[in-house]
Amino acid sequence: MEQLINLQTLLIQSVNIAIVIFVLARFVFRPYMKYLDEEAKKRKLYEEQISKSENILNDARHQAQNVIDQARLDAKLMANEIKELARKEADEIVVRAQKDADTIRTKSFVELDVERKNMESEMKKRVLDVALKLNAKFFGKSDAHETFLKESAKEVQF
Repeated sequence: MEQLINLQTLLIQSVNIAIVIFVLARFVFRPYMKYLDEEAKKRKLYEEQISKSENILNDARHQAQNVIDQARLDAKLMANEIKELARKEADEIVVRAQKDADTIRTKSFVELDVERKNMESEMKKRVLDVALKLNAKFFGKSDAHETFLKESAKEVQF
């Protein structure tokens, strides 16, 4: 009878399979597994870097928001200070303008009073001259009444 299993062929086939498995393990599976491990490490490193980047980005966003909020607050404070300074300056300008107006008014009243006195004096002189001319025309001699008219003119108030 013929043998169903040939031992020699089985042995050769087993050695062939062992060689193929050895070659595959040594030159294909190990480098491929090493490559996969390196890629996994790279991926993990990239994920960590992305996580750090996201944290940095979130921190930067928070800091930017804080800076913006602080800038808005500072701007409001500066605007209020500017308004207050403008009010104070406007008040000072009004006070100075009132003082200037009072000074001008007082000066005008003094000048007006001086002008009124000058006009009054001029008017008395002209009235006295007219009276003396009329007196000379009516009475012929104006010397006698001239002192009387001058003294009376001093007492007249306008």
